[in-house]
Amino acid sequence: MFGRTCIGALAALGFFSSSSLGQGAAQDDAIVVTASRTEQKLRDAIPHTTVITQQEIRDSQVPDLASLLRREAGIEVSQSGGVGTVTSLFMRGGRGAQTLVLVDGVRMEDAAFGTTAIQHIMLDEIDRIEIVRGNVSSLYGSGAMGGVVQIFTKRGEGPPAPSGEILFGSRGTSREQAAFGGQTGDGRFNITGSRFSTQGFSNIDPARAPNANPDNNGYRNESVSASGSYAPSAANQIGGNLYRTRGNLSYDSAFGAPTDVNRSGQALGATQLYWEAKPFEAWKSRLSASEGTDFRTDTLNGRFNNSSNTRNRQIGWNNDWRLAPEHAVSLGVEDLRQTLANSGLTAAQQARNVGIARVGYLGRLGEHSLQANARTEHYSDFGTANTYFLGYGFDLTEAWRLTASTSTAFRAPTFVDLFSPFGGNPTLRPERSRTQEAGVQWASGASRLRIVGFTTQFQDAITFDPLTVMTNNVRKADARGVETSFSGQIAGFDLRASATLQHATEQEPGAQALPAVRRAGQFGSFSAFRTSGAWRYGGELIGSGAHPDIDPTTFNRIQEAGYTVLNLTARYDFDKHLFAAARLENAWNEKYQLVSGFNTPPRGVFITVGWRP
Repeated sequence: MFGRTCIGALAALGFFSSSSLGQGAAQDDAIVVTASRTEQKLRDAIPHTTVITQQEIRDSQVPDLASLLRREAGIEVSQSGGVGTVTSLFMRGGRGAQTLVLVDGVRMEDAAFGTTAIQHIMLDEIDRIEIVRGNVSSLYGSGAMGGVVQIFTKRGEGPPAPSGEILFGSRGTSREQAAFGGQTGDGRFNITGSRFSTQGFSNIDPARAPNANPDNNGYRNESVSASGSYAPSAANQIGGNLYRTRGNLSYDSAFGAPTDVNRSGQALGATQLYWEAKPFEAWKSRLSASEGTDFRTDTLNGRFNNSSNTRNRQIGWNNDWRLAPEHAVSLGVEDLRQTLANSGLTAAQQARNVGIARVGYLGRLGEHSLQANARTEHYSDFGTANTYFLGYGFDLTEAWRLTASTSTAFRAPTFVDLFSPFGGNPTLRPERSRTQEAGVQWASGASRLRIVGFTTQFQDAITFDPLTVMTNNVRKADARGVETSFSGQIAGFDLRASATLQHATEQEPGAQALPAVRRAGQFGSFSAFRTSGAWRYGGELIGSGAHPDIDPTTFNRIQEAGYTVLNLTARYDFDKHLFAAARLENAWNEKYQLVSGFNTPPRGVFITVGWRP
């Protein structure tokens, strides 16, 4: 009921927007690259694409990426406690390993399980985020089955200048951030550093897991990003980006003794060097070398428990040719080397090489637009995987547009899937999926409404088969639904809203198909912010229906209740540089669980004071 109400409200919102702003208004000029790996206007992207801007990040006043993504259409976040605890990102009903996360184009993927530890990605270093939903393996390869979240770190803008913020609030929370950057002649640079700390709360509900340690679970994070570029001529630019974040967490376990102390230290990194050139006006070339890392070590009562260290090293050469003003072709070749040092695997089982080639076309003929992509990848450990994307758009009017696409995607088996001593299977095939979707979009000025229906069938899904006591390609899964997103301005309010209705099922060997665990049938959000003189104030409402889960101690299938959370914020600008802000988190003190048995943050108040150029 929650989701149907949200979608109806969004449709009415779009009608009100078009009536208020008029269809003749200029289209949104925001430029995105993730939807096609070619620069294009946001309103022209055929895959369902949204952007979280720096202003929207600032309005939210949340510290971490996981909290920010919860309000996006088609995205669910499950988290085992407070900030910094283990987090999974589900897109379009898929599993956590079926969503790809990039930082400045660099993979920060854990090669053991195929996921990204987004719980350690803070927002201080982030400039904007582009989200593309649906199968885009033909652009980005393994893991992009539910979609891609691409994070862009901050770049220098304007005259070089410093900025900084400090935050303090509930549960002993504090945050400090400082940055310096800008443009100088033919170059630009930026460096940002931040520290976040909280005493937290007890992550596991002791009524559900009496063997868990009842003490508070604290978290500490240190992050830094740096970027620099130099253009020796109008046709050449060289540059580099660096991102590092490290989280230290105290976490609970439902098993063991109530006095056990579990700790985890995890460091993520993304480094890239690149050279961009335009040998001719119609040809743009980019050569890059990058490395993404994920290093984690866990301890139990001060002693080593386990470790897992991943390196993804990649070299890529991408070329874009503008054949005509409305027609572009892109070609790319890449080489990826993925290595893992995991305490549970042998060295011979933890390396693979991948050779990649891709081709793409983006074009327009009058009211008709077309996107076509194809990609082939050869893995040293299991062979070749081929994927494609074919999308079509038709402009009914200047504001209204229809879109449709069909696509395939895959996920390579991880090293744990292949070689775990507890049922690993070196003969596994990649998981595969096929998606069809159709949508309608209204865009006018800075306002944009999009409604998309999708259906995805998963093949060769990987799961542990109790009949063979081995991991096999036996699970069946599918997802279908409708997702809606809106962003724009009405009557002086900056609005952002989303709603998703979905039905995601998974079928284990010899069992019936059941609703997928930790994926709700309906969820959505609504946020509104307004500037009045020196004040900027607003709030966001985030809600979800019930979702199935697994009890943390009995392992029985249960149903967790839905929830509605209200967050309120306000900011006051003393002048064009100095400001103070406040956030009331979970204003209704809603008690709910994203993961069965694990608590979520209660009501909290947080105050920020900052200086901006």
